[in-house]
Amino acid sequence: MSGSSEKELERSHLWRVKVIAAILFSDLEELEKVKKSLEAVFSKIDYQSEPYPFVFSDYYQEEMGGGLKRVLLSFKKLAKPEFLAASKLITREFENNNSIQGKRKVNIDIGYLDLFKVVLASFKGRGNKLYLSQGVWADIVLYFESGDYETFLWGFPDFKEKTYNQDLIQIRKLYKNQLKNHTGPA
Repeated sequence: MSGSSEKELERSHLWRVKVIAAILFSDLEELEKVKKSLEAVFSKIDYQSEPYPFVFSDYYQEEMGGGLKRVLLSFKKLAKPEFLAASKLITREFENNNSIQGKRKVNIDIGYLDLFKVVLASFKGRGNKLYLSQGVWADIVLYFESGDYETFLWGFPDFKEKTYNQDLIQIRKLYKNQLKNHTGPA
């Protein structure tokens, strides 16, 4: 699809986006519990990546332990981008509900993908992030250019390494098909 056709498609659907989640975990049982909770809020999961070893940072190791993996999910129901701030608060509650003695067993980065970019919600503000509300910031982590996702200087190491690009391209294809076939509200 050409760039101008993508812009027309995006405009015609009032900025409906594909909800995604990047989840860090070490225990498959905990992941399954969180997936059920996420489906109850965001709709059925329509894509799940393989679990990738999370070897790019030891930032979470003290809290979550070793052997961390990251999985990407997308959800069937499209949303409007303004869902992001409230969704980050909901996913923090899921993280807290799955904590043991204040230590999280999962880390959920909720966000969305549209035809042009990948955005994740964050509680940490920085110069490259846009404030949404309720202490939540939007972090544009990737942009789509010439058939692939590209990162920014401030990008997370695993995204800079293009670890998830093939999965994100598959999710983007699902999203484009949904936009083509979409007839009702998000």
